[in-house]
Parts: sequence; structure tokens; C-alpha cells
Amino acid sequence: MKRILLVCIFSLFATVSFGQEFLKGKDLSQVKAAQFSDAEISQISKELKANQMTLEQAEPLALAKGMSASEFAQLKSRIETVNLSVTTDKNKKKEVVKPIEKDSVLVKNDNLKIFGTELFRSKNLSFEPNQNMPTPSNYILGPGDEVEVNIYGIQQFNFAGVISKNGSLNIPNVGEVMVSGLPFEGAKSKLQKQIGRIYSTVASGSSKISVSVSNYRTILVTIIGAQQSGNYRLSAMSTVYNALHVAGGPSDIGSYRKIELIRNSKVIRTIDLYRFLTKGDQSDNISLTDNDVIRIPSYDSRITLEGEIKRPGIYEVVSPENLQQIISYASGFTDIAYKNRILVKQKTTSELKVTDLNEKTFANYMPKAGDLISIDKILDRYENRVQIKGAVYRPGEYSLSNQSTMTIKDLIAKADGLKENVYVKKASLIRQKEDFTKEYLNINLQDVLNGDASANLVLQKEDVLLIFYNQELLDTYKISIDGEVRKPGTYNYANGMTLYDLLLEAEYFTDKAASNVTVFRNKKDVVFNPNDKEKIVSFNLNIDPENPEQAASFILEAQDHVVVRRIVTFETPQMVTLAGEVLYPGAYAIVKKEERVLDFITRAGGLTDEADYNAIKVVRNKLNIPIDWYAISKKPTSTRNLYLEPNDSISIPKKKLTVIVSGNVMFSTEVPYKKGKGLKYYLKNSGGANDKGWLKKVYVIHANGSASTSGSFLGFRNYPKVLPGSTIIVPEKPERQKTSTGEIVGIASVLTSLAGVLLAVFR
Repeated sequence: MKRILLVCIFSLFATVSFGQEFLKGKDLSQVKAAQFSDAEISQISKELKANQMTLEQAEPLALAKGMSASEFAQLKSRIETVNLSVTTDKNKKKEVVKPIEKDSVLVKNDNLKIFGTELFRSKNLSFEPNQNMPTPSNYILGPGDEVEVNIYGIQQFNFAGVISKNGSLNIPNVGEVMVSGLPFEGAKSKLQKQIGRIYSTVASGSSKISVSVSNYRTILVTIIGAQQSGNYRLSAMSTVYNALHVAGGPSDIGSYRKIELIRNSKVIRTIDLYRFLTKGDQSDNISLTDNDVIRIPSYDSRITLEGEIKRPGIYEVVSPENLQQIISYASGFTDIAYKNRILVKQKTTSELKVTDLNEKTFANYMPKAGDLISIDKILDRYENRVQIKGAVYRPGEYSLSNQSTMTIKDLIAKADGLKENVYVKKASLIRQKEDFTKEYLNINLQDVLNGDASANLVLQKEDVLLIFYNQELLDTYKISIDGEVRKPGTYNYANGMTLYDLLLEAEYFTDKAASNVTVFRNKKDVVFNPNDKEKIVSFNLNIDPENPEQAASFILEAQDHVVVRRIVTFETPQMVTLAGEVLYPGAYAIVKKEERVLDFITRAGGLTDEADYNAIKVVRNKLNIPIDWYAISKKPTSTRNLYLEPNDSISIPKKKLTVIVSGNVMFSTEVPYKKGKGLKYYLKNSGGANDKGWLKKVYVIHANGSASTSGSFLGFRNYPKVLPGSTIIVPEKPERQKTSTGEIVGIASVLTSLAGVLLAVFR
């Protein structure tokens, strides 16, 4: 069974010519995705890939052949779970719609699409019939439709049945009622009449009757000339547009304007999709019946619209349509389209030619097959514009009100005049010549302002007047200052600028400034002397920082570089911090080299009565250095009286009159300190060492961070001295490795051998 189903699925995903000829007579209604193995799922994926088909493209085909949506969703999920290389619409390459055949040799833009293709490429538009809506009154019943009849009221009766092949419903107690070929409303009236003969309350109106189609039959529709031509089983509620969408729409050479619906070998409707695309007219979207044929012939004539048109693309032309009508299909021109001339490229019997059209001739021009119509933009220029930029109050664009009289001075007046920092010796007028090249005219602005008619030129359209700021042309006039000023940097130079002026801009001297100020200046020789090696001259000035006004007598020049020296002896104070039990804690400067701990404690007023002499330490770079207060007090020159470094801190905590016992003891505790008591006393108060405690290695950490360990001499155990604030720690015994049985046997064997050797020697 699985093999038969697999062959059926493989036939679904095969591709012949435009796609689906193979589907004739195939029924996928019994296919179950769960029945396939992973290997078979893999094979299905390979078939899809070989035929360049995605799951989304295959889905409507499978549904049309009777496969349920839930089964197809399960099949898709299994393929994705097995992680096969199946492409989806999300990841597939963008579909390239071929423009037109070689009768359009003029078309150069391959990105242009045939108008209408989006109708069949969109995932959000399917034209699928709504199966849940009330049955239309004109729906023609036929064999395969499932009909429900419900009687409610005084009498109740429920019936559901499928119209048989002979066209009847076999209703219990009523008999066969012929309904095939009747419109739904007619069938409903007939059923009510027939049932009323048996159920008197229905005839009298005491009971009501409802009739509905609960499940619609499928019909066979043949589609020719589509992207995926073939036979399709569709719901009887399907329409022409639904069938076209399932088949992927017209082929690349298929017509969108002359699609034929053939019924009983006669063309009953010629469908023009442009009516729907341009007006939303669905009059052509008529219902289908069994054995209908939809024939899509090849197009007769197509033209291309490109450029400034709202919907550039390839359009099908039906005689006697003119260019004006085709432009309306494209939704008209863009806002920047130049409509006084559009270019038409077309071919004759022997060569190509171009034709110019204007807006007045659109309605009279009949496009020819293969025409390429290009709509250009309006020119990116103005017919009456002039511009002014730079040092005016209102720069921008202005209208050239009178081309013969408007002058440079008039334009400056329109811009509310010149700014105070304008450079009046020069301005530039950029003018566009007849050949569209630009020329630059130098203007003496001062002459214009003085009324010189030769300088005050009459403006032309697209003239641009540039008015410069002073600093723009004097940007080389700079001066710089470095060293001990609050804002060193580069400043604008002005004629007559003094050293005092520059100091003002640099916000004066810092408190580290010395009186020594040096000015460096480029040597400006009138006559070049190649033997002169000195290019820079310097001026050494003695300026009192307390009286900078004296610098007002020194005149600076452009490009001077000023350096304010630093006081030689000036050093930033290096600090040490004292915290805790001193009379005056806080930060203290290192006033001389080689200052020690005792020196700083003395400067801080000495230790308080609460100070713990045994806990003094120096913190340096996050490391604790213990200090022996008694040793440094007796001998200040001792190496224990540590020399301090910048950023050191001295910690003097309060006295702590307890001893902490921790580690491998019965219970950790804090014991009040008793003078004269040794380590064993405090261990006893903690319950002594536990089974893991290693008394031989017990050690004491003192309040200042130093540590003492126990030892032995001549068999006597010596324990460290305990001071207030100390912490006693009993470490854990190391685990001893037990001698294994094999090791014991090995040792015994060696000893036995050794004994044998000794006996042999001493015999």
C-alpha cells in the first residue's frame, strides 16, 4: 500500500512541460503523510528539488487532487523536521518573469514584469471559495453534493445524504427526490413540497424545514496555456479566478485579455483580467461546472512602458485601444513626468525607428506590437531661480523677478543684507553658460557696495552668488598657545593682537605657571637666503603671573606659537591616609623623602587609648603589611618602621578583647581574651580539635595580619603566643593512603628474598 501511495506522491511532484499533465486521473485523497518513512520523505524532497518546485507551489496541486490541507501540512512538517534541502517561497530565488518574446527586441529592462503577474504570484491572494458561507441561491446541485435537511418545531427530523449518481436524494419515509441540475433555491422548494406530503406539520407551517449543502462535490476542470497546465479537481464552488490561481496564471506568452471559458465545446465567456486589475470588476469571475475548459491563448500584442509612469511594465494591447487607454491601465504618469514629449521606439519591417509623441496625440496613437515607450523626467533646473549663499542674513533661493534689471546688490538686499563678519574684498558669482558648463566670476564686493556699476552685474537664471565670511579666507591667520594656561589650543588671529589678548582667550595662567614665557615665530625673510639655517626665531619673556597685564606690550603675529613654562619646583602633593584610632585621622602629605609609619602617627597626634597596638598595619596596593608597634616605638630607625609610599594607608583599629577559634574544632567560637593564657586554653573553650584536626600544624593569625605557626624543640611542642584580636586556626589532617594488599604482598616478597640472601652470606 505504501509503495502505491509513494508512486502517487512522486507523480504529483513531477514536472512535464508547463507542469501538470501527469495529474490526469490521479487521486490523492487517501494519501497519509504518517505512512512514509524518513527515506521516502527524503526521496520526495529530492524530487521537488530536481523539478525546481517548492512546497508552496506543490500545495495547490495536491489539494486540487483531493489531498486534505491537514495531511499536506503534516507532510510539509515532516520534510522540514528531517532537515532536507527543500526551498520555500521565503527563501527561493526571486522569480524572474520573462518580458516578452523576440518581437520585443526593443525591451532592455529585464526587471519589468508583465502587468497582472502579481495577481498570481501573491501568497495572500488565492481566490479560494469560502466553504462556510451560505449556499448561493443559484448554485446548481449535482452528484456528490452532501445535503442536510432539518425539520424543527412540532415535528423533528434530521437527514444528511449525498446526491447519488442518478441525481436523487433518498430520504427515509419520503423516498427519492430528484434534485441534480436544480439551482439550490429550486431544490429547496422541491424538498419542502415532497417532505410536506409525509410530514403534515411542514405543509401546515407548524414545523419549519431548513436545507443546506454541508459538503460540496468536486468538479474536473482542464486549464490550457497556464504556467502549470493540466486537469484539476476543484470544489464545485470554485470560480474562474480560483482555477487560474491554482494553475499559476497565464504562461509567459499567455494572454491576460482573451481567456476563454469553454463549456460543452462552446466558448461561453471571454475573460479580460484587466477589468478586474484596473477596476475591481469581477463580472468575469463566474462559477465553474464539471468538465469546464479554461483556454489561455498566446497574446497578440504587447508594449512596454518605462520611466516616469506609476506602474512601469509590459502591457497587452487589444485593438482598437490607444495609448491613452494603456496609460490609464498603468495608473497614469508620476508627478515629475515630462508629458510634452515621450519617446516611442518601434520596429518596421526592416529596421528600428523612433517617434516623438506629446500629450495631445496620446488618444490618436495606436500602439504597435513591441513598442517601447519611455517617459522622461522634467529637467532638474529652474526657469527663474537665483541663489545666494554665505555671509548674509537670509541665504537661499530667490525668484528672478526681472531678468533685465535685477543685480547683485538687489539680491543682497532681498537676503536682508550682509553680516558683520563678511569679507568685502571678494565674492564669487557662479554662472551657467549656454553649453551648460559653469564659469566663476570674481566680484569685488566693496565696489558693489560703493555703487560701481561695472562690478554690480545683472543676474541671469541659475546664478549662484557666494558671499564669504572673514574667517573663511583668513583661516591661515591662526595663533596657538601651550603649557600652563587653562585652555591651551589654537585661536583666531587678529591684527594688533597682543600676548595679553591671547592669555585672555586661554583664560590666564594656571597656578603652576612660571614667569618664563617663550614665543616662537616663523622667520619671514623678504629675500631668500639659502645660507640661513634658522627658520624659527624665539622671544623669551619674563611675565609675572600675578600681573599678566604687562604682556599687553608684546604684539603677536599670525602663526606665532606661545609656550608658558611650568614652575620647576612644583610637585603635586603625594598623600598618605591614616584611619582609625589616632587623634586626627585623615590624609597627610609626604613632605620629605623617607618618611616612616611612626612619623605619620606622630603628626596625627599619636594613638588613642582605644588603639590596638597589635593590629596596626599598612595597606599598599591592596596588600596588608603588619607593623610591630612595640619594636618601632623602642627603635624608630628599625627596618620595621616602614618607609611610606604615595597612596599608602595606615590602619589602626580599636582594641579587640576576644580571640577567635576556627577550623577543625568541635565548634567555632569567640573567647574573651585572658592575659597570660596560652593557645591550649582557647582550644579547650572551643571543645578541642575534632577527629580531622591537626594540632601539630595549628597556627595563629594576629590582628595586624601577621601569622605564627607551632613547632617543636627537643620533643617539646611550642605553640604560638595568643594576643587580643588573634584568630586560632586548626587545619585538617592530610589523608593517609592505606597500603593495599598487593603492596603488602610485594613488600613481604622483597623481605623474604632479602632474608634468603643474608642466610646464604652468613652460612
